[in-house]
Amino acid sequence: MRRSLQQILRAGGSADGFTLIELLVVIIIIAVLAAVAIPTFLGQRDRANDAAAYSLVRNGLTVVQTAFVDTGDYLDITSGLLNAIDTSMTWVENGGDLVRTSPPGITPLVSAEAVGNTIAFFSESSTVMDMAARSASGNWYGIQVDTVDLSKTGYVKVKVIDGSADLGW
Repeated sequence: MRRSLQQILRAGGSADGFTLIELLVVIIIIAVLAAVAIPTFLGQRDRANDAAAYSLVRNGLTVVQTAFVDTGDYLDITSGLLNAIDTSMTWVENGGDLVRTSPPGITPLVSAEAVGNTIAFFSESSTVMDMAARSASGNWYGIQVDTVDLSKTGYVKVKVIDGSADLGW
C-alpha cells in the first residue's frame, strides 16, 4: 500500500498542466486583444448612428422637395404637410435658423433626434429652408436648401461632429 501511494504521488508530480506564468501570459494576451477590440466596436456603433442620422436628413430632403413642388414656396410648408407626405418621419418646426453655411454650423435649437426619426426644419424664406437632426452619438447633420427657381435647386450639407463644423458629409 505504501508503495502504491508513493507511485501516485510521483505520478501526480509529473502530470502535465499549465504553470502560473503560462496562465498569466494568456490572460495578458486576452486583455490586450480586448483593449484593441472594444474601442473599435464602440466606434462602429457611433458610425452607424451617424449614418442613420444623415440618411434621415437626406431622405428628409426628398420630402421637402416634394412639398416644395406642391406649394412652390418654402414658407407654405408646414409640419402637417411634411408628415402627410412621409408618415415615417416626425417633422418639428423650428423658430429660428438651423443651418449656417458661412461659417458652417448647426444651431441645435430643437432637440430633433434621429433615433426617433425626428427632423427639425425652418423656412428662412420662400426659397431657403433648413433641416437638421442629431444622431444618438451627439453629432448633428443638416441641409440648407436654396432654390432660386424651380430649374435650379441647390443644397449645402453641414455636419457638426464632436463640436467642430464642416461642409459636406
